Amino acid sequence: MRLLIFNIVSYIYCLPFVFSNIGKEYGVSLIDRIKLFLRILKANKKIKTLTLWQQNLFLVEEILSIPHSLEGDVVECGCYNGASTACLSLACKLTDRVLHVCDSFIGLPEPEKDEALTLKGDSKNYYLWGKGQYSSDGGLEGVKENIKKYGDINVCIFHAGYFIDTLSEIKSSIVLVFEDADIASSVKDCLTYLWKQLSNGCKFVSHEPWSNSVVALFYDSVWWQGNFNQSSPGFIGSGTGAIKDIRYFPDIGYTVKDDMSLDGYHRCEHEGKL
Repeated sequence: MRLLIFNIVSYIYCLPFVFSNIGKEYGVSLIDRIKLFLRILKANKKIKTLTLWQQNLFLVEEILSIPHSLEGDVVECGCYNGASTACLSLACKLTDRVLHVCDSFIGLPEPEKDEALTLKGDSKNYYLWGKGQYSSDGGLEGVKENIKKYGDINVCIFHAGYFIDTLSEIKSSIVLVFEDADIASSVKDCLTYLWKQLSNGCKFVSHEPWSNSVVALFYDSVWWQGNFNQSSPGFIGSGTGAIKDIRYFPDIGYTVKDDMSLDGYHRCEHEGKL
């Protein structure tokens, strides 16, 4: 019965992806999308992971939907054992993009005092974070082996270490960031080093829409003004996750980088008379 339910859910989720024109600019065919979807399922089944295959499908769709004319790399911040990395690498291979894989491979850094305990916004549950938590099984080499088996390691560049020490190594333009950093201070590091390089119209995707402290960061106008001289960008999918076409993607949220100038915007006019 459980397998039947899984197959039905998988079928519903794959339909909008498989029977679409996603990836057409890159020559991705119907058969390619079917094969890619099956490889996403396989990677999530074979690799011990903290991401759902639905979340990885969301990320793959995003990469295939980026205009071919827009140059830039994909960045993953936090990969655990590499299930999401394998899926991202397959999409990067199809679109001829580089995937920067950023992780300490030895677990979380020391959380700041006020974030060691984080409430899960949509429930009575909470996370208790600690240094070294969620370290990769087998470290960097273990992750590489997983990607060799279930992804495409040839498109990957690995940055081993805490984000505050390694993200400055990435100098290229960026077309997608996937952040699975767990704690707000690490998410802040990702934004600090990557936001300026993220191209306009592209997404910064977060695995923590359930975290009030992470989501609050995207509405912190003082922080955004002080660091990027712009208004806070807001966040889509806060609480439980984003909705796309007929599908719900749990624990995936994002913000879209936009040119915050008034060029290209239209002033809103109130209808009616006072």
